[in-house]
Amino acid sequence: MSSVVISGDTSGAITVSAPLVAGTNTATLPAVTGTIIVLGTPQSMVQLNTANGYGSTNTVIRRYTNTVTNQGTDITYADSATLGATFTINTSGVYAVSSYESFTPANGIGGISLNSNQLTTSIASITIANRLAMFVQAAANIGATTSWTGYIAAGGVVRPHNDGSAVGSSTSLFTITRVS
Repeated sequence: MSSVVISGDTSGAITVSAPLVAGTNTATLPAVTGTIIVLGTPQSMVQLNTANGYGSTNTVIRRYTNTVTNQGTDITYADSATLGATFTINTSGVYAVSSYESFTPANGIGGISLNSNQLTTSIASITIANRLAMFVQAAANIGATTSWTGYIAAGGVVRPHNDGSAVGSSTSLFTITRVS
């Protein structure tokens, strides 16, 4: 968050700190009323591509090679050789999440989980309350996608959660963004 300091000739200084969200705010000063337009911080988004296997401990949690975008403070992305990719939500809000995979075998299963502790279990078999979205690829190497939009509380951990199938001929993609 940034601040603007306005210094007067004889009146001292006035400090205006911008709120964390965009909008219009009214500042009332002695003998003066004005409107301040506040521009929001960049939209928080993490976008990844190109499969890089799975975590060695969390054997169905995807890893990625390329970070296309990682901006804002609402999402913390971490990649671990043992744990796979994790997206920790820092700010409660509505998030849009999408996952695309192309598996070598037909009927590969992929998806998105939230706060799962079943990280060696196929997304199809984890506790339903932890499954945000899931797809079954119809044929080998053709790819499939799934998406989900909804409220996630601060502290939630989103993961690209699959069944451990080998990556196919197309790249893998994952995007998460805060929409409100």
